[in-house]
Amino acid sequence: MPEAKTQTAQPFNQGPYLSAAFLCETVLSEGNGVKSIIRIIDRFTITASGPNPPLQMPPIKRLFTLFVRLKSGMARGTYPLRVELIKPMAEKATKPVEKPMFLEGEEDRGLDIVIQMGIQLDQEGIYWFKIFFNNQFLTQVPLRVIYMPEVTQTGGQAQLGGPPGPQEPPTPGPS
Repeated sequence: MPEAKTQTAQPFNQGPYLSAAFLCETVLSEGNGVKSIIRIIDRFTITASGPNPPLQMPPIKRLFTLFVRLKSGMARGTYPLRVELIKPMAEKATKPVEKPMFLEGEEDRGLDIVIQMGIQLDQEGIYWFKIFFNNQFLTQVPLRVIYMPEVTQTGGQAQLGGPPGPQEPPTPGPS
């Protein structure tokens, strides 16, 4: 009976290597290839105010930029990169975003993947951006969405969650 072979190699044991993965507002790219990341985001607060704000979070569409930096290691060639968005209730949000990527050069060379994503936020909780390289799970990036309804009333009464309303000065008592 032939001896069973044990596979000791882990996925990505020779590259590519994940250098960074996060959400931000935008990525600026200089002519020399240097990137500037503007406003890294890992939580987003949605507010609604008025005398009767909705108890449930109203849906809102937002644009986010996903930044992924990979270093080639020994990986060479064209590979698919896939991003799946998982909503807080563990449902897939939309069809995955797929991008081909080409790895070349020295071990420390790599590439930056910048993906702008319009996301419909319709649930409170953590949205997960699951990133797959060549159909193997690479990492995941969280985005926590918080809904804060704020009840405001008119007529000089206090606002829940806001500054106190106007107060009358204390009346002087007998001395």
